This record gives sequence, C-alpha cells and structure tokens, in this order.
Amino acid sequence: MALIEGVDVVFYGICNMDRAIAFYEGVLGLELSHRAGNDWAQFSVGGTELGLFGELATSPHQGGATVTFRVPDIRALEAALDAAGAKRDPVEDMGGAPSMEFLDPDGNKMVAVELQQA
Repeated sequence: MALIEGVDVVFYGICNMDRAIAFYEGVLGLELSHRAGNDWAQFSVGGTELGLFGELATSPHQGGATVTFRVPDIRALEAALDAAGAKRDPVEDMGGAPSMEFLDPDGNKMVAVELQQA
C-alpha cells in the first residue's frame, strides 16, 4: 500500500498578491477558488490546488517547486504570455510533446506541455 495517495496542494511564495492573482486569472485563465487577504489565494487546476502564499517571498523568485501545466494549445498560451509581457523560453519539442518554460510576475518557474491525445 502506498503511503501517499496524491498531490493535494502545490504553492508558490509571492510578493504581491493582487499582481499574482491578475496573472494567474488574466493570463493563464485559472479561476480563483479562495482568497484570504494578502496571505493566501488558491486555484483549482485539474484536481490539484495551486496556492499562492504571500508571506514566503519578500523579493521575487525565492525558489521552490516547478509546476507543469497540461495545456490544450501551447501556441495560445505562448500568445497570452507574450501579450502580458511575461518572460518565457521558446516552445521546444520534448519527446514529441511541445513544451515551454515561463515565469510568473514573481519569477516562479512554470512549464506548459501540450500532450497529444491518443
């Protein structure tokens, strides 16, 4: 029997809650499911919660995990990131799946991958 059943919440430390929520909602299209002032915000993403913790970061990018998002159209995300002025790497082929690394406004690294339907 496995001791761990799954991943429930992944979170990033951020500096500016309003700016971060604007990025995750406006650019990535995620829906805010909970907010507790400037201390915590949460988004439901395909069965996992993505949290933003406002007290962990006093300056941009203080490390942590890297979230990888499954996306239906990586070129649409690329265009949205460019329109928002977000920092990103070029789309690359990673074993037959287009992928791209990008940063949120606090410098937290994320990856998007477009998985082909079987």
